[in-house]
Amino acid sequence: MSYDDTHTNTHSKSSATTELQKLTLPDFDTLRSMAKNDPEELESLRIALCNKVIDEAPDHAKPRLHGLMFQINSRRSLASSEMEACEELSSMMKESLQHMQSMLKDLRTMQSESILLSTRRFHNNESDAQGHTKQTADILPFRQINH
Repeated sequence: MSYDDTHTNTHSKSSATTELQKLTLPDFDTLRSMAKNDPEELESLRIALCNKVIDEAPDHAKPRLHGLMFQINSRRSLASSEMEACEELSSMMKESLQHMQSMLKDLRTMQSESILLSTRRFHNNESDAQGHTKQTADILPFRQINH
């Protein structure tokens, strides 16, 4: 079911939710025509599709998605042109990707350090012919205490 099908139908709230679930992104030519001839309709479609994604997301992700939607809408409304809005959103995505890249780099560093520490911990261990690790230790003699 396309956006046009869901947008033109008027139903109760429960069927509106069902219709929203069936909402899909139209083909490129339809989007281009909407952008040229009916930008308000295209904006309504954008909002409806974003809301669909948020509605279908797990409950724990919904507040973050609503916040992201607010940030996107705010940057778009503050931009002086469509091109500036595009640049702002592109910058947001770049910052987010750089942050994720930094977090992955930190994770790799922690994993490497963890592996290094675990191999140091067992550096005195030996393996038998079957590859089983044998633990070794120094045996210290007891000292006799004279009373």
